[in-house]
This record gives sequence, C-alpha cells and structure tokens, in this order.
Amino acid sequence: MMALSAILVLLSLGMTLLCSFCYVLWVAWRTPSNDPGNGRACQRILVLGMRLDAAGRPTAAYQMRLARAITLGLRAPTARIVLLGGQTRPGAESEAEAGATELRARGIPAERIQVEDRSRHTLENLLHYRARFAGNAGDRPLLVTSRFHLARSSLLAAGLNIPHIPCAAEDRRLPPVRHVPRMVFESLLVHWYVTARVFARLTGNRWVLARIT
Repeated sequence: MMALSAILVLLSLGMTLLCSFCYVLWVAWRTPSNDPGNGRACQRILVLGMRLDAAGRPTAAYQMRLARAITLGLRAPTARIVLLGGQTRPGAESEAEAGATELRARGIPAERIQVEDRSRHTLENLLHYRARFAGNAGDRPLLVTSRFHLARSSLLAAGLNIPHIPCAAEDRRLPPVRHVPRMVFESLLVHWYVTARVFARLTGNRWVLARIT
C-alpha cells in the first residue's frame, strides 16, 4: 500500500499529496477547541498520546492535549478522561500513564481517569479503545489531539465506526510554522491510509480492510 501510494503521488505529479496536505490544513483550521454541547452529553474525553521527551515526560504538544482535556472535563464533571498511548521506549512509562500522572497532579480525581497503554500508534490506540469502551448507544466521545493530527485521527476513527466529536488541543486555529514538517508527514500518512482504504474496497481485499476498519 505504501508503494501504491507513492506511485499515485508520482503519477499525479504530486497533486494527490497536495490535496492531502490541504485536507490536513483544512481540518486543522475548522475544528473547534471546545465541546459544542458544553458537556451536556459528553460521557468520555479521549486524549491521544504522543511520544514522551527524553526524560519520560509529556512534551509541550502533549501537555496542550492534557490541558484541553482538563478544561473539557471541568465543563463535563461526570465525563471520564480516557488516555490512549503505549510505551515508546523499553522500560519507560507509557504515554497514557505519563498523561494520567500529569492529570492527577493537576487535580483530576484518579477515578475519572482511564488508560489504554498497549498500543504503539494511533490506529492501535483507536482499535483498543473500540474493543474496550465503544458500543454504548448515543456515546460520542470528544477526540482531543493536536491540530496537525486531527485529520488522520478523525479519519481513522470514522473508518473504525467510532462516533466522535473532533476537538483541537490548541486555541489558535492556524498551526505554527514549526508544525509544517509534521503536517507534511501527516499528509503522507493520510494519503497512504486513503489509498489503502480505496484500493481494499475496490478489490475486496478483506485482509487490508480487517486491519483498518
């Protein structure tokens, strides 16, 4: 699928990748950083993890996701905060556990925090979440992540039939210049995912579909 994605980029002279980048930017721009229901129907707040820094602590971008979850949690006092993210280095604390430690330090009661720390990347995050938590009628959790990551994470969640409301960690709608390389990387991953999904549906490839839906 990666090779096919690369071929499509070459055949289109980069236009398909440009479309992917524009989509990542558009989603980053349009997604609000608040709950449109003001917490009234919110049962869960999902926070996607991020690789920890060299000292094993949440990075600045991950801190912003956690801060947004706290703000949302205060508006929805009965909602659980579900942290997703496994170990990125052997022997280190998982992303989810590091986030839980941060939330407890900021006054969020431990009973409101749930963790899923077996996953290695966003797709596994959401697969494990679906297996453990999803399926409740009317449950549309808030999906909190960085603006550069919103397009891919929301596409993956939709592909897995996880109803959700995307929510940006940052107030600022336009990602800073320093995030442009990360957005280009996200565009490549979005292009790869869409290519795989379309190819699998057109060819009836059940193995690929089973991995991403």
